[in-house]
Amino acid sequence: MDSQHRAWAEISLGAFRRNLQRTQSLAGGAAVWPVLKANAYGHGAVAIARACAAEGVARLGVGDSAEAMQLRYSGVKLPLLVLGTVIDAEVPNLLEHQVEVGVHSESRVRKLGSLARAYGKKLGVHLKVDTGMGRLGVRPEAVLRVAHAIAAEPALQLRGLMTHFASSLGTRSSFTDGQHALFLAAAAELHQALGARPLLHCSNSAALFTGLHPIGDAVRPGISLFGIMPENLGGAVGLEPVLSLRTQIVFIKDIPAGTPVGYESRWVSHLAKTRIATLAIGYNDGLPYRVGLSGNGQVLVRGQRCPLIGTISMDYCSIDITHVEHAAVGDIVTLIGKDGRDSISACDVARVAGTIPYEITCRLGARVKRCYLEEIPALEAGAHSITP
Repeated sequence: MDSQHRAWAEISLGAFRRNLQRTQSLAGGAAVWPVLKANAYGHGAVAIARACAAEGVARLGVGDSAEAMQLRYSGVKLPLLVLGTVIDAEVPNLLEHQVEVGVHSESRVRKLGSLARAYGKKLGVHLKVDTGMGRLGVRPEAVLRVAHAIAAEPALQLRGLMTHFASSLGTRSSFTDGQHALFLAAAAELHQALGARPLLHCSNSAALFTGLHPIGDAVRPGISLFGIMPENLGGAVGLEPVLSLRTQIVFIKDIPAGTPVGYESRWVSHLAKTRIATLAIGYNDGLPYRVGLSGNGQVLVRGQRCPLIGTISMDYCSIDITHVEHAAVGDIVTLIGKDGRDSISACDVARVAGTIPYEITCRLGARVKRCYLEEIPALEAGAHSITP
């Protein structure tokens, strides 16, 4: 029972596809635009984007220009939308590779229009309405003015109107209801003034799975596609975890009572003989530092729960395996996922670490090998590839 990797994440593309299909069913006639920010929430954006293309997805959302370019350079030809903002130096690449961008102010409309004209290209834009998130976007009362500014720029095409909900409770929060009402009012005003309206999209995972209505022309699910929901919403029916995180035991030794383990000697053995194992994973790989400090962190070894002991180091951590018979160097250790009849979820790890499950998968480091359990869909003919 050994592995060629020190630490690895097993990604089930089959589970992802089933989650996507479940989401498409829930969305009814609205298009599903998966959001693959932060390396697809740590799952590997290139492989996930190819899976989306194979499932007939119409458009993908990304967080910034670098994420868009990674997908383009990897041969992904689907329409891409940068949901955040872009800086001037990024615009030429976006124009060359036909990447759409969000716009958040009249001044940025003018600048983007000028740059697009200078390069002789058309740029598709999605106007973001700040209905209460308070970050990017124009206030509802400015939507019509900014939309007219976009219409006055011959190199810009208004393709979408969007907003972003602030509450992880979705429609269970009255604040979401208020944001949604402001968004629909802005869309109606725009429609009346222009005689047509762009695509409307506002639903994130929380809003979609708590029944937002009307849903708009498209929805933008992110973390739910990977089988994870905000913890205060509980698990969504029909969604499957996509990622399992594993490492292996690289060293075992017995220590007497009174022996400290780890930095600052925060943990000290209390048995006459304690058997500890060292694992080849640490906080540089994404294991939360606070999991070790809490004293409640656990992993699975041979189907049994073992406590994390001592402080999480950059490259390693330690566990108590005194009760696990026949444990050996090379044994696989599960930090997220199933082993035998027991399992540990990303939400479980987040709860112990005092954070949100999004952070647990997003923070997985580059040293954690992504291993796809099914074949990654092939690139379209003529596209070149980089390693997912």
